[in-house]
Amino acid sequence: MIPDPLVAAAGATAAEVAALMRSRNVSFVPVIDNPKDRRFKGIVSDRDIVVGCVAMGHDPKECSAEDHMRTETAVVMPDTELEGYRVKKEVDAAGHDIRATIVVVDQNRKVLGFIPHPEQIKGIVID
Repeated sequence: MIPDPLVAAAGATAAEVAALMRSRNVSFVPVIDNPKDRRFKGIVSDRDIVVGCVAMGHDPKECSAEDHMRTETAVVMPDTELEGYRVKKEVDAAGHDIRATIVVVDQNRKVLGFIPHPEQIKGIVID
């Protein structure tokens, strides 16, 4: 798990999130309700911004992270047993596979970390 990850507030613009991703050399970030509570709402990737915002003709300075985030991401708590844990494979609108990710939250859904490549963890099943 990558602890205390970089996150984006739901109201941040797609342009702000893209600039943040570029400056930190990351391809996705959890989207949270606000910086104080850090409650998980979804996840947004560079691909979500490019395909869902820019390629659709939207202005990234007008769209928010929440407009383009995905909400089907697997979410676990720190004590969740991962041996045999199943992660649903996600696909985009064109039928292309989207890299699986698991977000780790506490009992209040505060983002604690994430597992960027669950397919590399023994015992996790991607299907």
